[in-house]
Amino acid sequence: MKILHTSDWHLGQMLYSYDRTEEYRHFFTRLKEILRWEMPDAMLVSGDIFDVSNPSAAVARMFKDTILELHTLVPDMKIIVTAGNHDSASRIDIDRNLWRSSGIHVIGGLDRKDGTYNFSDIIIKIADKGYVVALPFVNRASLPKLKNGKGGEEALFGALEEKVNKINTEGLPVVLMAHLAVADCDMQGHRERPIGGFDAVDVEVFGSGFDYVALGHIHKPQCFGNGRIAYSGAPLAVSFDEDFPHTVSIVNVERGESPEIENLEIKPLRALKTIPEEGVPFKKALKTIDKLSDKDLSYIRLNVCQEEDLPVDCMEQAVARSKDKNCRFCTFKFTSVRETPAEPLLSGLKTFEFKEMEPCEVAESYFRSMGISETLTNDYLDLIMQIQEELSQEDDSVKRG
Repeated sequence: MKILHTSDWHLGQMLYSYDRTEEYRHFFTRLKEILRWEMPDAMLVSGDIFDVSNPSAAVARMFKDTILELHTLVPDMKIIVTAGNHDSASRIDIDRNLWRSSGIHVIGGLDRKDGTYNFSDIIIKIADKGYVVALPFVNRASLPKLKNGKGGEEALFGALEEKVNKINTEGLPVVLMAHLAVADCDMQGHRERPIGGFDAVDVEVFGSGFDYVALGHIHKPQCFGNGRIAYSGAPLAVSFDEDFPHTVSIVNVERGESPEIENLEIKPLRALKTIPEEGVPFKKALKTIDKLSDKDLSYIRLNVCQEEDLPVDCMEQAVARSKDKNCRFCTFKFTSVRETPAEPLLSGLKTFEFKEMEPCEVAESYFRSMGISETLTNDYLDLIMQIQEELSQEDDSVKRG
């Protein structure tokens, strides 16, 4: 079975207030080219269709029109789309039956009644090629717990594996779609991070019955378990820290064999650039905008490194500098440096010495350790002293009362 695996489209995302519709259309054009060439048996979109749970009418229409165009382009290809944590399951499920009548599967939530899951419409046969278990994002708080104390995902994936094995009497390959974070995955640039790994799962929870696990949620393409468990990655960068190739995956899956994965890069219409490569003083960073070609459509983040703080009108200066260019200035990457190395925080202090320190002394030591400029440090200390004075006056007032 040959599939195209993609995820995390985040349709409707505004990048620093810039509309990205033309970039998504550029991606869809490239996606159509890939589908015409590869002619996969199925296209899987593993969650985070939209950037927000309540997308605008225009964004929702763009999604629907695109899916219908892809269906017309490759009518024999099964299209399966599942919701991610950014999506509203209930909103997506409004058209679930309507989509299915067209041979397209757009699944918002997992049907559960009286504590029992109904898997009937998320196990989808792909002609005579294989099966796809289309699991949308499921909040782990609602998952069943196992007696051995392990996470509920293991129970859910085990039940899905058991169910599909009963149906799969021909021994065809089976693909699982899921939207979650795998422990120790590379989350470079990701906006939401699991706290202490609590929201991440070990690869062992997927069991051994799925020939390929098509994951969404993490934007950097990567594989686990000899390629059997993989993220296709997002097709567009959603932040400047996602400085890696963005891809969709073509995957050939056979029963009991390691899948063959080819990641196809999606060249962006507008790249996200941090310039210059190394941080420089503010005025020098501004001049790098002048060197950009008029044909450069990139989003720009200026890399500034200096001792003093950014000027109060830094945004206005950068926007004015780029107004005659076709690039889109967004923000700054600012690093503060001091002429002398920053001191370690409260280095060498004994406990009794720390207890004797005034709050302003502790704060000043912290600011020095963080490399914060003297001017800004003094401003912060003034505010702390003002708060101390107000608290002291309030305390005196209470004592007198």
